[in-house]
Amino acid sequence: MPVRSRDRARALLADAPEGLDAHQVAEALDVHVTTARFHLNNLVDEGSAVSETLSPEGVGRPRVLYRPMPAPPADELLHLLLRQLGGTEAERERLASLAGRAWAQAHTPRVTSSAPAAVPDPVTVVADALAELGFRITDAVSAFGEHRVRICSCPLQSIAVRNPEIAHGVVRGAVAYALESASPVLDGAYAVDVSPDPDGDCELVLNLSSAAYIER
Repeated sequence: MPVRSRDRARALLADAPEGLDAHQVAEALDVHVTTARFHLNNLVDEGSAVSETLSPEGVGRPRVLYRPMPAPPADELLHLLLRQLGGTEAERERLASLAGRAWAQAHTPRVTSSAPAAVPDPVTVVADALAELGFRITDAVSAFGEHRVRICSCPLQSIAVRNPEIAHGVVRGAVAYALESASPVLDGAYAVDVSPDPDGDCELVLNLSSAAYIER
């Protein structure tokens, strides 16, 4: 089962506030019901979902419904506060990137040595920095000077659901800071773009494109 299946199960529950059972989730994800139940129970354990055992309608195992955990009132306040960052999505993403830089700065050591050193691998730099912030790299592909990194957006999940542009900006700013702090050679060497996972999973796709190539 792909590593992103739990996120897909989470997304299914979010779209079904009336609740789903393991059989319905298994059918939607095209997996065995035992596997679906395993991921649903993990969502309950992590606090993302709640379960309810219904009264049995006959012999056999009683039906268990899983629903998304209701958002606390503070989440609505957070959403309203984030909307005050700017009047447009572009402005909110720009300001969020500044917050992302500050966030990464608090957790990413800056290289201060003046001695020449080998240029670090940008994907490794990004993966290490994002791991410090609680993200998980699920895939990375490099070709012809460009790098595509797929990351789980769990640390920003509550923000990404309603304000994806803010989540994108935070990641973009954090990555830009990590690159420039790792080596002067990497400072400005890549254009950083963050977008939702095209497969619809609870992930973000990070693209690092050579800035020199883009300027041609």
